[in-house]
Amino acid sequence: MQRLLYLLILVSLIGLSGCASNASVAQMAYKQQIATNPHNLNLVKAITVRNVSGGHETNPLWTPQISNENFKQALVNSLQQANLYSETSSPRYVLTAELLMLDQPMLGIDITTSCQVRYSLLDTKRDKTIYQDTILTSHTTTMGEALVAVERFKKAVEGAAKANIQKLLQALYALP
Repeated sequence: MQRLLYLLILVSLIGLSGCASNASVAQMAYKQQIATNPHNLNLVKAITVRNVSGGHETNPLWTPQISNENFKQALVNSLQQANLYSETSSPRYVLTAELLMLDQPMLGIDITTSCQVRYSLLDTKRDKTIYQDTILTSHTTTMGEALVAVERFKKAVEGAAKANIQKLLQALYALP
């Protein structure tokens, strides 16, 4: 009887934990306006995202990760919202991003995740890098926001990535 009770508890815990999935594009994209116009008006509708590296696919039995494809699409969506994305085949500026670190705890009630990304913006006309920086952000998701642990992990990952993209957009808007 006691074995059956332990088995039921184990099955319940597995059911509550769920399976991990990649961070969602929609939840990572920054959708709010930064300012009315960037300082450098040449950036308006002039940036494309060429290469995103360093991301990982999620193992369903582990913690959520950020895939290169999802982060790239989140960057594109964010640049579109900020009126900086170029739809042309030969854009003036090319953005690259390298996910350097996604730091998550093993366990926790409140989950804090850190995300570090190195960005580089190349001016294709001058063949010169006009912006290069490494941005580190974090986000905490509480148990009140998501009861299931895997959902807290996913929300923390997505929040850290969104905050990272927000800081990138603020830096791009401030470029002279």
